[in-house]
Amino acid sequence: MRGRTWLGVWAAAGLVTAALISPAAGSASAEPLPSPSPSVPNVCNTGPSSPTPPPNTPPTAPGTPVVVSVMMNSARLSWAAATDSDGIACYYVYEDKNGTATRVTTFQSPATEGTVYLPFPPSGVASETHHLYLVAVDSRGAVGPRSGTVAVTIYNDIVTPPSSPPPTGNCDVDYRSWSWSGGMSSDIAITNTGSTPISGWRLTFTFPSPGQHVTSGWSANWAQLGTSVTATTPSYEKGIAPGQTRYIGFLGTNTGTNPAPAGFYLNGALCS
Repeated sequence: MRGRTWLGVWAAAGLVTAALISPAAGSASAEPLPSPSPSVPNVCNTGPSSPTPPPNTPPTAPGTPVVVSVMMNSARLSWAAATDSDGIACYYVYEDKNGTATRVTTFQSPATEGTVYLPFPPSGVASETHHLYLVAVDSRGAVGPRSGTVAVTIYNDIVTPPSSPPPTGNCDVDYRSWSWSGGMSSDIAITNTGSTPISGWRLTFTFPSPGQHVTSGWSANWAQLGTSVTATTPSYEKGIAPGQTRYIGFLGTNTGTNPAPAGFYLNGALCS
């Protein structure tokens, strides 16, 4: 692992970026925001109800949802719109738990993208996968067929010191970070130094300072719990071929110090 940190020397760029992610005026430091609570289903805005609504054709199924990003316990989904001659009123998001459907949240039409908040795994459980799908409801209350299902994994990244040194992986990580007052921008290059492709990759590292926090990122699904950070394969990723380098990064905040992490682990193996 090669880690380098630069103080912000690009004043104009630093001021613009800091304005986007710095804490509100009067705040002594950038404290981590509490994780959002799981989504709560809300009301679908259909038309006026009647005791015996006339029969009508239900809407078509929405497109299978796609995971745009995952941050902590929130997942951003997008989908292709359903169609109906009476107009779409809303979309219900359901979780399929071994054949039992539980409504997670509701998105009012014409939304075709939205954020779903899911529960963290229980203590001692490393991760949980949630299987989500959508149904459309038209303006007269008719419910259409379900879409395809997408899997969303939420991680419980509490680091436990290993009883023995972790294995060394066929990977190299180059970490570079630029900092300014209260903020930082970091780039990470992951190179596959082995002879086989790396698919379904998961990069983990720990911030040395409790004041360092990821606020947004790119080219990976980012999550942070405490000082532990996880970047996982985005939905469009096909893996890292031998000799190939994948570039990811994030914006974040700090409380005056921005040291580089001591080690990076790809699928549990230590990278050089």
